[in-house]
Amino acid sequence: MDDSRLNVAACETPNRRINGAESGGNAGASSYVSRGKPCYAPVFEGSSGLVCLILSIIYLLLLVALIILLILTFGSSAVRCAILQVQFRLKHCGDGNTDPAIPLGDPYAAHVHSFRMTYGKDSAWEQWMLANRNRYQPVFERAANKPGVLAIAFRYDTAPIAYNPPWASETEHMHALETMCELTYAGYNFQFNFNGDTTTSYANAIAGIPTNSSHQVGKDVFLYYETIFGHEFGHVMLVLHHYDTVADIGTGQHMPPGETRCMMDRTINQYCSACRTALFIPLNVDNAAGIDAALDNIHSRYPY
Repeated sequence: MDDSRLNVAACETPNRRINGAESGGNAGASSYVSRGKPCYAPVFEGSSGLVCLILSIIYLLLLVALIILLILTFGSSAVRCAILQVQFRLKHCGDGNTDPAIPLGDPYAAHVHSFRMTYGKDSAWEQWMLANRNRYQPVFERAANKPGVLAIAFRYDTAPIAYNPPWASETEHMHALETMCELTYAGYNFQFNFNGDTTTSYANAIAGIPTNSSHQVGKDVFLYYETIFGHEFGHVMLVLHHYDTVADIGTGQHMPPGETRCMMDRTINQYCSACRTALFIPLNVDNAAGIDAALDNIHSRYPY
């Protein structure tokens, strides 16, 4: 990997929460989960439409009784779990459920478990993701609530960069940036707008800063080389570096079991499975070659 192209060595974004998203625990999880008493989905066989209709009446009556009991027991965690399990039965009556390990009332844990089952990860990987919840849950929550189209307002810091060869137009330039980002963030839809509205944008890219110190502040991404945008946009999404100090770069710190490389550890142009899971990026997509080509298309035009 060509570090001059990715310019990750110059990323000065500190390893901290940003945009006021410092998270100290199980934010977004139910009180049942936050008290350390996990609640799991019931295992049951699917039923016919007629049977589900009858069961839905029974389950709705049961929910009313459980809600009353929840009030009388001052929010009992066991009753909360029972309510979640009945709701799960209602939702999946026709399909049933054979997986006893689906977490309820904890969107992050449920998402991690879903990725484990979809991509064949093991229980050690799932437990690592849960143990490192404080690192990845804020990313998960931000990614879960991102808009369908990510509008990026692009502008130059002071003067346009003297690309060689030059772009045929800024439209071509913006399309090249979109290609680079959509390969890095598989499944995302980026829309780079030259001199776009920085107020309504999801993030802002400021290119051509005078020193080799690309960094991110809030939703503003300051770029010496545009090719580091994918890394810096990760910080906009609340992704942290894998290292605590510069000396730890490339040592595989804060990595899921069996993995040693990630874009946030300056060792590859793609994310590790942990970052991908939190960002909703499929684990079975390998865009390394395409990302390399997209990076080269941009970096080769730089005059420095």
